[in-house]
Amino acid sequence: MRKKNLISVIVSIAVVASLLTGCGSSEKAETQVETASTETAKEEKVEEDAVEPKEEKIDDELSAIQNAGKIIVGVEGTFPPFTYHDDDGTLVGYDVEVAQKIAEYLGVEVEFVESDWDSLLAGVDSGRLDTVINDVTVTEERKDKYDFSDPYYFNSRQIIVKKGNPQSITSLDDLNGKKVAINSTHAFIGELEKLGAEIIPIDSAEEQVSMILSGRTDFGTISSVTLADYLEQHPDAEIEVGFVIPDSEEQIAIPVRKGETRLLNEINGALAELSENGTLSELSNKYFHADYSKSQEN
Repeated sequence: MRKKNLISVIVSIAVVASLLTGCGSSEKAETQVETASTETAKEEKVEEDAVEPKEEKIDDELSAIQNAGKIIVGVEGTFPPFTYHDDDGTLVGYDVEVAQKIAEYLGVEVEFVESDWDSLLAGVDSGRLDTVINDVTVTEERKDKYDFSDPYYFNSRQIIVKKGNPQSITSLDDLNGKKVAINSTHAFIGELEKLGAEIIPIDSAEEQVSMILSGRTDFGTISSVTLADYLEQHPDAEIEVGFVIPDSEEQIAIPVRKGETRLLNEINGALAELSENGTLSELSNKYFHADYSKSQEN
């Protein structure tokens, strides 16, 4: 009787042990499967991120230009040899071709918007224009408001008078009390006012010369390039150079709104390429009959 009970106890222990062993193996197997699944999911996530990285969306002027497929450039269209219309009515000029080359570098088209000079930079302020490429002189005042590209053209400033120079204007000291015909937003106005000149605003080189010849003003200030082009078109004009303003070389560059660094870098890249491959020199000789693409003071 005691032997039979002993056998029953041994059998019961064996059964329980078997059940416990089976349960542990099952739980271990399930854990291993879950761990393997988790690791596989992690690996797939890493591979997915590596294949398809998330692109950060950049919202700036360059992106807007690229998305639109065009850069909007403000010009006067009445300012030879920079921006004007030829006999066929086509917009041409030094700055027109520079703008076209920059657009080509950016991989977009260029859309020109013509307007009076006084409203061009205001168009950049409002966002109506991406930039102005129209003989824009770099000044400290403008640098406070815009970021400028590297200069792509250099020019000196001259004082022009009626032939015979009836006012005997031959130096800066002679400008005190004299009337000057000049654009109301010209970069040199502040200096002329300091010298005592009275500002008479005009809108074009033709109007400036007309004011001088009629005696309504005593002199005008004009760049050497603009004067050369005007005399090319009007060889009989009764005007002459009174004197060249000392240390008057101006840097001409391209303004963009403050903080548009990527656009500015691309424009500078375009200008550097145009300088290195000789395009700026060729365009300068084509329109100005001399190379003004590099500083004459160096």
